[in-house]
Amino acid sequence: MESRPLNETEIAGFDSERKWLDDFLSHFGPEHTLRRTPNDIPTLQSLLDAKPFSTGDEASLEVLGSALGDVVAATLGFDWVVATDEHGSDFAIKHPSKMVLAFPRDMIVKRVESGAILNLTELYLGVVAALEEQVAADGVVRD
Repeated sequence: MESRPLNETEIAGFDSERKWLDDFLSHFGPEHTLRRTPNDIPTLQSLLDAKPFSTGDEASLEVLGSALGDVVAATLGFDWVVATDEHGSDFAIKHPSKMVLAFPRDMIVKRVESGAILNLTELYLGVVAALEEQVAADGVVRD
């Protein structure tokens, strides 16, 4: 697995997604502004029941996954990167000096597509705990 920082086009894409989500949330009032903190999780959870998210629209779910990734990354000091392996490339959040990665966009999409009931608070806490454990183990991923 290799990773690289986001390029300008990818950064602009993430910024565009954040703006779209902020604009969407502005219809529900100023208290629904995302700040990339754990306090965003209840707002993100409520979006799962709203269209277009509730319809399983993959692009919308990826935006929601990015927002979750922003919270996890801010909590742990991770950065968005492009991770590449023999299967292709995907967006991930990564520890700044260790090969510890998570793929929050895929986490949301795959769980919704499988019909799983998502509790984003539990998912957030579980992801943070797992990543902290991997960092403490010096980046060695355990099966």
